[in-house]
Amino acid sequence: MASSSSQPEGGLSEEDYDLIHGSQSGWVDARTSCHHLHSLSNDLTHIPTPDTPCNRCQHPSENWLCLSCKDVLCGRFVNRHMLQHFRETNHSVALSFSMVLLL
Repeated sequence: MASSSSQPEGGLSEEDYDLIHGSQSGWVDARTSCHHLHSLSNDLTHIPTPDTPCNRCQHPSENWLCLSCKDVLCGRFVNRHMLQHFRETNHSVALSFSMVLLL
């Protein structure tokens, strides 16, 4: 006779499954809409390449592309220029060139 309680894949408890696959694990949930979309650049020409250095300190890696103005700046593990850019402009959506993350 089959058990009436359903158990997530791999025999994990529901709590463990949520911890591994849920938002607490660092996974990002896909969205179909976002209130930040209006702030994105609609100019898809002249997009900087992933090897573009930081526009302020010329650091060659750990750089982010601002999707509002297409500025390339280094991240928090270098000189935090993208964080400074956010504080100056309130541009809140950026793409990591090193990890291909959209934040």
